[in-house]
Amino acid sequence: MKKLIFPLIILISFVFAQDEINYDNIINVKWQMKRYVIDGLSLPVERNRKKDYQIFKSNNKREELLFGKKVNGSWEYLPYGKFIMMYSEKKDIYIPARITELVKNKELRLTILDINTMKLVTIIYEAK
Repeated sequence: MKKLIFPLIILISFVFAQDEINYDNIINVKWQMKRYVIDGLSLPVERNRKKDYQIFKSNNKREELLFGKKVNGSWEYLPYGKFIMMYSEKKDIYIPARITELVKNKELRLTILDINTMKLVTIIYEAK
């Protein structure tokens, strides 16, 4: 019985450790937009968005290059559900995004709901 319980405990702790997101790994990194995933299809970023990026700053400010224009705003991390709330500068617009994957200094995947198509869109960013 002990031989069965010990490996089970290790497996469970490993699984839960993988679920934790250390949001410090997101802060002050330039996340360059690389591609989208919609309905299981990987799509390239449009030509006019190839330089788009996000920077989540430690003071909860956010810098974004969107269609070539610099946009400022704020953000907050919601650990329950692994969400990032991104707010416009006036806080009249907000976008909830779920962190579906984070590889430190490498890749960030955020999943949002596109209200125009009512589809989940995963945006894949690469650290620069």
